[in-house]
Order: sequence, then structure tokens, then C-alpha cells
Amino acid sequence: MRVVSLGSGSSGNALFVEAGPGGRTKLLVDAGLSARTLTTRLLSIGVTPAQLSGVLITHEHSDHVMGLPMLLKRFALPIMTDPRTYAAFEDGLRTGGWRSDSGRLVPAEELARELEVVERAEETVFRPLAVGGQGRIGDITITSFPIPHDAVSPCGYLLQAGGCRLCIVSDSGEVTPPMLEAMKNADLLILESNHDRARLLRGPYPYRLKQRILSSTGHLSNDQAAEAVLQTWQPHGIRWLWLSHLSRTNNTPTLALEHMRTSLQKAGAHLAQVHLSVLPPTLGGVWDSTQLWHASSLWEMSR
Repeated sequence: MRVVSLGSGSSGNALFVEAGPGGRTKLLVDAGLSARTLTTRLLSIGVTPAQLSGVLITHEHSDHVMGLPMLLKRFALPIMTDPRTYAAFEDGLRTGGWRSDSGRLVPAEELARELEVVERAEETVFRPLAVGGQGRIGDITITSFPIPHDAVSPCGYLLQAGGCRLCIVSDSGEVTPPMLEAMKNADLLILESNHDRARLLRGPYPYRLKQRILSSTGHLSNDQAAEAVLQTWQPHGIRWLWLSHLSRTNNTPTLALEHMRTSLQKAGAHLAQVHLSVLPPTLGGVWDSTQLWHASSLWEMSR
């Protein structure tokens, strides 16, 4: 299994996952960047959008679906997500916009410059996967689990192929038992660590937005992410941990890493055995199970 972060944060989220002989199954998890940016970043890792086997969507906010209409128009890729999420995505196509991560409605005229929203290709296939269900695309088994966020039916995913397990937990207001259960089974865990609570409270965001972020359907803080790992840590468990969806305003890579390292030490983990890094908003981490290769992102090393 090969995993590449194409972008992480409020500016757009997308993850590339490849598995099977010769990497024959290629998935995109979320498409929150413009189609042009997604295409450029895929090409930089040797993949064209036409080679994708499908797209998984966690929820319908614009920073997770922004590039999807153009990808559907050009390549008619299969979509797998909860039916309610798919309906909300289609509503956005009809009305011309989706809610952004801040709760703002991104209007049609603003989206059209990048997305060129038009009628979807007839060949596009919707493959429903209800939250809590299990499906399969090619060589990858997909297990969906619920996540508390202010979307219609948000979820995380546990992806399994060739004995490798990838768990994706993002955009969640609190830690729940289904999330913890999925995290326990991961070789590579991608976990939201959105904000430092104190930094958020004294920061420039309006009061209403601060309350949304801190709510049970908002985003995980550094403390919450660290506590989740503390609760799920096992001696032979997670060895690769990517912290995702960091706020540029209310967090820093240094703060997020410090909180997580402290939590891992409390759990009795040997830090030299845990590959811990922060995903940048640009092309970021790469994980290849055939080589067990890891490199710190440039964004992490520059701070």
C-alpha cells in the first residue's frame, strides 16, 4: 500500500491511496482541492486522474469536494460515500455551492472559476456505502465509521489491503468509541489535530466560529487528538502517525507535535519507534508499506 497526502487543512483535503499488484487499485479520499491542483499533484507522483479506481468522500463540505465536479465531468469516476452525503453533494451541484469549513456558503459564481460546474458525465457511478458499513473497490476493503461533525452524515474510513491498515479520522468534534476502535487497528493513522484550544480562544476568529470549532460537531484540538492516541495505544499498534487538518491561525506544527509526543510518552511508547509528522496544506507525507519509508514533510522541518 502506498499513501500520499495531496493536501490537508481548510484550504483543501485530498489523499491518494494505492494498493494491489503493481498498484492497480488507486483511490482518492476526498477531493477538496481544485481539479487543476489535484491533477498537478497526482501527476507529480506518477498518477493520472483517469487511472483512479474511485473516490471516497468523508462529507460534503467544500474543502473535501471542491474538485469533484470537474473530475466527474472529465473522467466519470465512481464515487463511494453515504447516500445522504451524496445527496448533499448533488444539492450543491444544483444550488451552486457547498458549505466551507468555516460554515460559509461558497456561491456558484465563486466555484465556477475553478470548477466549471456542469452536468456530470452519464458514466459516473455512485456506489452507496452507509456509515458503519463495509465495501470494496478493487484490492482495497473499505470500512466506514461515524464521526461527529456538522455535516449530514460524516464518516472516517479504515482501508485494508495486503495486510496493511490505514485509518483516516478528520473533521470530528469529539472522540467516540467507533473512532477509537478503528484507530486501534491501524498501521498508519491519519488523525485530525486542528487547533490549540488556548490559541483559538485568544485568536481573531468571531465568537460564533470559535464556538462551532469547539463544539461536539466541530474539530479535534491537539489535546483531544493526543488523548485519543493515549486511549488506543498498544505496544504493537500504530507505528506511523500523521497529524492532519492543522489550522494555520490557531495551531502550529510544533504545538501539535509537542502535545502528541507528550501523550505517547505517557502511554509508554518509545518515540524512536513511532514515525510522527504533520501534514502540510501542500503535497506532503508519503507512506509506502513495501519500503516502510518515511520522511518528515518540508512544512514540519521548516518549523
